[in-house]
Amino acid sequence: MKMKVMIVDDEVIIREGLSTVIDWRQLGFQFLEPAESAEEALERIPVEKPDLLLTDIRMEEMDGLTLAKEAKAMFPDLEVIMLTGYDDFSYMQQAIRNEVSDYLLKTSRPGDIIQAVLRAAQRIRSRWNSNSKVYHKEKEIRNHWFEKILAGDSGVDKLAWGEYFPLFKVSEREGKPSCFQAVLIKAEGWGNVDGSGLLLQFAVENMLREIVSCETLAGKRYLVAVMKYDEGKGQEECYCKLFPEIERLLKCTLYCAAGTPVGTIEEIGTSYKKALQVAKYWEIFTQERILGYERIGERKGWRTVSSRQEENELSQLLLANDSIRLNQWIGTRVSEHMEHPEVTYESYSSYIQSLALSGFRWLERMAAEMEALKEGIADYSSFGEKGDAVLRDKLQQYLETIMNAYHLSVSKGPSAYVQQAIAYIQQNIGNQKLSLHEAARYVHLHPGHFSEVFKRVTGTTFGDYLIQEKLELAKELLLDPFIKISEVAHSVGYEDVKYFSQQFKRYYSQTPSEYREERIGK
Repeated sequence: MKMKVMIVDDEVIIREGLSTVIDWRQLGFQFLEPAESAEEALERIPVEKPDLLLTDIRMEEMDGLTLAKEAKAMFPDLEVIMLTGYDDFSYMQQAIRNEVSDYLLKTSRPGDIIQAVLRAAQRIRSRWNSNSKVYHKEKEIRNHWFEKILAGDSGVDKLAWGEYFPLFKVSEREGKPSCFQAVLIKAEGWGNVDGSGLLLQFAVENMLREIVSCETLAGKRYLVAVMKYDEGKGQEECYCKLFPEIERLLKCTLYCAAGTPVGTIEEIGTSYKKALQVAKYWEIFTQERILGYERIGERKGWRTVSSRQEENELSQLLLANDSIRLNQWIGTRVSEHMEHPEVTYESYSSYIQSLALSGFRWLERMAAEMEALKEGIADYSSFGEKGDAVLRDKLQQYLETIMNAYHLSVSKGPSAYVQQAIAYIQQNIGNQKLSLHEAARYVHLHPGHFSEVFKRVTGTTFGDYLIQEKLELAKELLLDPFIKISEVAHSVGYEDVKYFSQQFKRYYSQTPSEYREERIGK
């Protein structure tokens, strides 16, 4: 049963404009002849029984507020939307007292009017449904069976196909093979204020069922639809013809993730799982609105771990406390990764988490003596948990949290100089000229004073700390059998390989070669 709408306005341009700017049939309304006055509307309302009234507030003789009051006295469930050219708070207060559903300026965009109309339509339909316990029970059973079909549950009662799913019933009656496809549809453009996201999904679902034969299930993030797949037409061609009409009417943008076509109802669960996998790639293919499984199914994945150079670059940015440069750097790294032809969502997600881990490790190094600070930062393993935010934005927020927490904690006191010097050491570990004097110059302290502060904060001399950092890095590099020992020595700032070996043995009771053989052997 269609809802009925009546427009009331004494200005012909407004009546004609509202009649033509909105496709009332597609929105699920029966459009009644507009009324030229409140008096005419009151005569017709008892006979035509509209469900929604769009009326001007200021009209000759009887105004819209009086009309709304008398009309709702006859039909308390009548939805009323007020239209006015006056942005007057006193009118709005009176409209609220008269239980008016919404209040819009005549200058409102068509999209704003459509949203107000759809909100009213949702309330009307909810009232209709709430009056029918049978409807609620039937809907609950139908959704239960549909969820089982999407889950690929082999125990689905086939009698339910014909009783609750017209699309499947037709296929069974025709007695010939059908091809089905599960798609996830995401609608954007109305923001997320006052449940507008769910309202938009409700509107898209209604329009989709009007335009094409399908079965749908509304979810929290996506609208799930199962449609017949026409093998004679390309997938993109089909949806490129279907979606623009909905987008034009609802003033929104649609995104579609399509699973693989399947030949039976029992296989729809497989198509749905593929569609879920495809939907993850909306974050990677940001400019593409229609994605199919064939686009991503053969990808092998790309690197999942950040490089040492990237870790060093990130360390410098976090130490610099520059959000703008950090954001630019993240954008460059993410774009480079997403544009690789073999990247998968899984490899991309792992790479983003690796960058988060690099930030967390930086904080651990910098705040070794500040346990309270580290406890206040979520562990990197929690990064990437399910949520609406895209991974790039979550990474930005995570790294900024780390950066801000660190700089806030060490902005005062002698430990600030030491932490800055430690970061300087790690960034320049391969520089043979790195020394106490260079580090003191970096933090703008006298070498003697800096040496005292460094030992008091770290518990060791600058020289011993520097040697330990060099040799710890050397141990990591030695695990790669393709790097020569001479190259390892140069990488950590030792020009003399023999001296490097002596220092290494002094600290670890093994030569670099012996250490490598033992570790690789294990």
